[in-house]
Amino acid sequence: MPDAEQVKFVLRLPPSLHKKIKRRARQNNTSMNKEITNILNESFSSQSVEKTLNELVVRLEKKKVI
Repeated sequence: MPDAEQVKFVLRLPPSLHKKIKRRARQNNTSMNKEITNILNESFSSQSVEKTLNELVVRLEKKKVI
């Protein structure tokens, strides 16, 4: 993506979250910036929402709430 299409901003993170993102980026062989972008994009995807809802239904069924 060309620089003209990107927005730069400062993000403050707790040290523990920074460490988790850094570790995950290393595991995925990517930069922290790209990892954060990937996480954000995934969080907005309909598949991610559907997966989360399905996991919640399974958990609720196990607890016999539904």
